[in-house]
Amino acid sequence: MRLQKYMAHCGAASRRKCEEYIQEGLVKVNDKIVTELGTKIDPNVDRVYLRGKRLTLEDKKVYMILNKPIGVVTSANDEKDRQTVTDLVPDDYRVYPVGRLDIDTTGLVLLTNDGELANILMHPRYKIGKKYIVTVEGTPNAHELSLLREGLDIRDLKTSPANVRILKNFKQDSILEIEIFEGQNHQVKRMFDYIGHSVKKLKRISMGKIELLDLEVGNYRYLNENEIKYLKGLK
Repeated sequence: MRLQKYMAHCGAASRRKCEEYIQEGLVKVNDKIVTELGTKIDPNVDRVYLRGKRLTLEDKKVYMILNKPIGVVTSANDEKDRQTVTDLVPDDYRVYPVGRLDIDTTGLVLLTNDGELANILMHPRYKIGKKYIVTVEGTPNAHELSLLREGLDIRDLKTSPANVRILKNFKQDSILEIEIFEGQNHQVKRMFDYIGHSVKKLKRISMGKIELLDLEVGNYRYLNENEIKYLKGLK
C-alpha cells in the first residue's frame, strides 16, 4: 500500500494533504524519515509516524492486559489528573479499560479498542467469570460461604451464585479465591461486607480464560493468538 493512502485510511488527513506531510519531512516509516511519494509500506509490518505520533488503521483491534498497581485509576482519563491505566501502556493505539477496578484493588485489567467485545465481557447475560484473590478479616464459616454460593440480594445488588473457596486462614484474617459473574461497583467488597468479613486486600487474577499469571505489577503484555481467538469466539 502506498504510504499516503495508508495515512489517509488512518484518518490523518486527505490523501493530498498526506502527500504534503510526506514532502515536508513530517512522516517517518519505522525509524526513517520518508519524503518520496511513491513509497510503499506493509501495514502489518511497518510503523508509520506523523509528527512523532504513530498512525494506525481504525479497524485494527488491539488487546492487552495490565497488572494494575494500587493507586492507579481504571479509566482512560481522570478529572483529578491521577495516573490512569492507559498511562501505563503504549500510546500507539487508543485503548480503554474493560470494566473497572477500585483504586486500591490490583490485578488484571483488559484494555482494548474493540467496543463490541467490551460490551460482551461486561454484560451479565454472557456469564464471563471474573476471578479474584481476596484477603478478608476473620474466616467465613460454612453458612457464610453458602450465602455467597447461592447468590446475594443486597439492596441494589443482586449477584449470581459465586464460586468461592478458602485458600489459607490465619488468626486475624483469611485468603480466599472468588469468581463472580457481574461487574458492579465495589461488588466483591460489598459481598464480603454482607457476610461480616471486610475486605483487606483484593486482586483480580482472571477474566474468563484470560489469566494474569506471573505478569509483574505495573507491567502489561499483548494477548497471544490463542487468547485473541478465545475472545473473538465470545462474539
